[in-house]
Amino acid sequence: MFKKLMILVVGLSLVAFAAEDPVAAIKKKDGELQALLKKSNHTAKEKERVKDLLSDSFDFEMLAKKSLSAKDWDAQDAASQEKFVSEFKRMVRNSSAKRLELYRADSTIYEPAKMKKDNEARVVAHLWNKGKEAVLEYKMTQVNGKWMAWDLVIDDLSTARNYKDQFSQILKTKSFAELIDIISKKADEAE
Repeated sequence: MFKKLMILVVGLSLVAFAAEDPVAAIKKKDGELQALLKKSNHTAKEKERVKDLLSDSFDFEMLAKKSLSAKDWDAQDAASQEKFVSEFKRMVRNSSAKRLELYRADSTIYEPAKMKKDNEARVVAHLWNKGKEAVLEYKMTQVNGKWMAWDLVIDDLSTARNYKDQFSQILKTKSFAELIDIISKKADEAE
């Protein structure tokens, strides 16, 4: 009985450790990003590290899905959805790494996480750069016990909503395959 109890306690401890606080998850990645940005020369290796930090922090599948209407997403087969997510991720990663200065901050203050459900949270961060404040809200969900952002709201402008508006306009006159081609070209241009 004691042995079973110990196994249960250790197992629960590991689960609790794996599911870190959403604010801690954001702070950790932001700390790494700010350290990279303090270097004056952004090498190709540093830009790749920024892309990796984005991949570790964002649930691109959820962001891609939320950037389309449910009707447009559901109308696609699994292969088309997968291709869309892949090219969308590449576009966002490349364009974000190209605009590194947007992420620079002299200081950041994080509000406590607002939990919506057990696996959904919102984290608000106040960033200051050269005396100017920007407010970022990370909409997050747990993916395999790890907190990942699926939307970033910067000064009340939602990334997911912005993409959704753009993509719905494109899909009024173009096919889903053509939308993927447009996204792929934008990813190539930003590389």
